[in-house]
Amino acid sequence: MARFKPQRTLDRGSSLIETALVVPILVLMLCFAVDIGYFFIVAANLVSSSRNAVLYSGQGFVSPAQQQLPSAGTSGSLADTAGVAGLAGGDLSGLANMSSQTSVQVCSKGIGVTQTSNGYITNCSTFPSGSLSFTPDQDPESASGMLAQRVDVVYTVSPPIPLNFFTFTMPALSVHWSAEMRAID
Repeated sequence: MARFKPQRTLDRGSSLIETALVVPILVLMLCFAVDIGYFFIVAANLVSSSRNAVLYSGQGFVSPAQQQLPSAGTSGSLADTAGVAGLAGGDLSGLANMSSQTSVQVCSKGIGVTQTSNGYITNCSTFPSGSLSFTPDQDPESASGMLAQRVDVVYTVSPPIPLNFFTFTMPALSVHWSAEMRAID
């Protein structure tokens, strides 16, 4: 009785071809994951930066009843600026190109106050000197001796891994976050 051997197909090397086709897709997915993760890190830093800066602008190191509010900042690079803008810039110091891609607008009673028909609005300064023009909100109870302080932080996010292929590019994105707090007038 003769035994028949089953015919074997030649499939040697097919796993290498599959790997060569899948690895570029996996690397691309990893790069997108890094870029998206970086956007979330930037968002978290902007939130905490504006929050810490506006708390400091209203309270300073002591309490709301202190004699003088902290300064909004000084001219120069955001990394070297003192005051409220320097605190906001310091919170963002871990981000790539922070000093060239970040603008901070501080609206504080320490800068000045403008009277409107409905009450008072704090004046604003931008650091480094630029053209941010976010309008501060009027305090809903400005007659009660309180003024709304505001800090706006704008950071232009460039993806850490620039992906330029075919017709798709990951664009630079400007992210804006603001925080407001009341200060005793």
